[in-house]
Amino acid sequence: MLGIIRGWVGYLSGSKSASRMTESIDIEAYQEALGKVAAIERSSATIEFAMDGTILTANDAFLTTIGYTLDEVRGKKHRMFVEPEYADSPAYQEFWELLNRGQFHSERFRRIGKGGKEVYIQATYNPVLDAAGKPKKVVKYAIDVTSQVLAEIEASRLRDMVENLPTNLMFADRENIIRYINPASRASLQKIAHLLPVSVDQVVGSSVDVFHKDPKEQRRILSDMNNLPTKTQFELGEEILSIEVHAIQDESGAFIGSMATWQIITEYAAIRRQVGKLGDVGHTVALNVGDMASAMQEISSNVNRTASLAKTAEDQFKTADVSIQELGNCSEQIGEVVSLIRELAEQTNLLALNATIEAARAGEAGRSFAVVASEVKTLATGTRDATENIAERVGRISDSIAEVVKSTSEIAKGVSEVSQNSTTVAAAIEEQSTIIGGMKGTSDDLVNLSMELQKL
Repeated sequence: MLGIIRGWVGYLSGSKSASRMTESIDIEAYQEALGKVAAIERSSATIEFAMDGTILTANDAFLTTIGYTLDEVRGKKHRMFVEPEYADSPAYQEFWELLNRGQFHSERFRRIGKGGKEVYIQATYNPVLDAAGKPKKVVKYAIDVTSQVLAEIEASRLRDMVENLPTNLMFADRENIIRYINPASRASLQKIAHLLPVSVDQVVGSSVDVFHKDPKEQRRILSDMNNLPTKTQFELGEEILSIEVHAIQDESGAFIGSMATWQIITEYAAIRRQVGKLGDVGHTVALNVGDMASAMQEISSNVNRTASLAKTAEDQFKTADVSIQELGNCSEQIGEVVSLIRELAEQTNLLALNATIEAARAGEAGRSFAVVASEVKTLATGTRDATENIAERVGRISDSIAEVVKSTSEIAKGVSEVSQNSTTVAAAIEEQSTIIGGMKGTSDDLVNLSMELQKL
């Protein structure tokens, strides 16, 4: 641009009317114009194009921005700085047609630097006219705004993220004036709009005092970033709100406001109360189940002792049964001996009778024999009577032994059944104890779970 101005002045100076023209030129204005152009070129990235887009020259600021050297760009086309799709589009063709018609163009452009580097510039394309008013080249002045644009893109991305968060967000400045609420927060406020002193649409711009019964205390907390972060719960009408507030700082670390995440926890608080009750019930159940388990263990121990005693009694009854069976056999043998004695007594009595008859026939000579025969008869009769008595007693003993054997057998059978039933009951109690143990474990888990839930 400086060259253009100097050339134009030189042209004027070399003309026939140079003296008149130079007289009309304000030298100071000329110097000022040169200074302004020089300042623009120093502060701006500058590049010059022929009207067909061929690169003529570029200053260091532009080359630094785009990442090329002058030799790498001189003689190349402007299209090297744009996406291939755009370079082949009607819009790009129209862009150069407008410049060729002398139309000025200014906006923010996205350009491609060396190695595919993404560059954003705020630029003006300035057609330079010849003496006939026809565009002869284009000078572009640009400012690198890549950092600014990328920051704006990041800010937009963060803004979109915040806007789409399901969490209720609210921002307030240092004076505790609410400056922003996200859509999730707005939707939640609609649910409690009847409890607010202002409409939901008026929340932004209002003080955070609208949410608190004691604004003075809240202002004290929020005015000092050293009090943050803080988390609290408070009642708003019939609703319960939970809020967590964090400090917002600028790049220098200065406190510029606060960000709050909040939620309506009325139902959650009710659930926590129910969980607390559930924990109490679970604790009571655990205690009762523990007592039941102890009782079951004691019953199991008693049943096991009963089974052991029944087994011992069964073994003893089996031994006694054998002894009684042997006693019965002995009584039968005694009966057989008594029968034999009875037969001998009857035979003796019969012999004594025959001896008496023979003694009578012998007369006086058989008298002494008759006396002996009479004594033998008396002895045989006594033996027979004693034998009958013994036989009667042995019979009663045999009957008693038979009853004892029968009773003992039945008792032994009953004891055996008791032993078997005790074993079965013991197994069942053991199984129930296992189940009760599981119930106690479940009750303990329920208590622990309720405690964990109440911490949330």
